[in-house]
Amino acid sequence: MSSTEPTQTDRAEPIPAHPPEAAAADDKNTALCHNGCFRVSRISLIYRYLLLLALTVIGVILLALLFPMAVSGRDYLIAGLLAIWGLALLRYWVFLMSMPHRICLEGDDLLVLHSLFRTKKIGCGQIVAFRVSPFYPSYLRIVTSGKKTFPMLNHVDGLHELIARVKRVNPKLETRGC
Repeated sequence: MSSTEPTQTDRAEPIPAHPPEAAAADDKNTALCHNGCFRVSRISLIYRYLLLLALTVIGVILLALLFPMAVSGRDYLIAGLLAIWGLALLRYWVFLMSMPHRICLEGDDLLVLHSLFRTKKIGCGQIVAFRVSPFYPSYLRIVTSGKKTFPMLNHVDGLHELIARVKRVNPKLETRGC
């Protein structure tokens, strides 16, 4: 004879995937991105990374082929040129990785530049100009009143809206080439 007594089961609360602090931070980032975030186009970033990767592969191949010959033949000119190539590639990798890929407006008075390694905050009132670089038209420079410049790729989705929002806060903003 079976009894019809209800059995006790453990009905524990499900464990959230993120702790409450992280969930609050994610909600803040999501709300921030919906309020005023602009991204560099993915095609532009992929193009830059692939070009730099191809130049790096060429440099590694040249290093593997020419460095042993340069050392055995005591041809220091080739070794020096390979070292210059390597330093130039390293500098450009650091430059590209520190360049902002997402630009957010916090409360219409603070511009936040997000890159792979760091986040910079600039007050919209401190921004003097948005200028296209004279030598490299695919780069845009943000110039502040302290004469600091922040380079970024010119291929930002919604760039004109971003400039218009900053111009609302700072009507003296100069735009050159944008």
